[in-house]
Amino acid sequence: MKTRNLVLSSAVCLLFFSSCFTSQKASKFNSSDITLGMDKTEFIKNYGEPFNKDASLTNDGKSEETLFYKEELYNGTWYIVTTAFTFVDGKLTKQKVEKEERVFNENDSRK
Repeated sequence: MKTRNLVLSSAVCLLFFSSCFTSQKASKFNSSDITLGMDKTEFIKNYGEPFNKDASLTNDGKSEETLFYKEELYNGTWYIVTTAFTFVDGKLTKQKVEKEERVFNENDSRK
């Protein structure tokens, strides 16, 4: 009886925890809500604070700031994607994927 209850409890827990898992296949930054010219304050309000920033002045003296965001994506394997957003005088002028890093290499498990 105890064994049966243990197996049943384990199965319920496994089902519960596995149902909570979702993998993100598409970047949240592919959204049509992101448009060139959008305000930096609005962008941060929608997507949160970046994990890193770069700041400089352009040749004509305008303020240029690049915000870096990381996200984990799954497409057959896990990746960490770093996307950079460049703002000049507080307006989005450029979006670029800076880095795609594979988190797990299937060949690593065979060593």
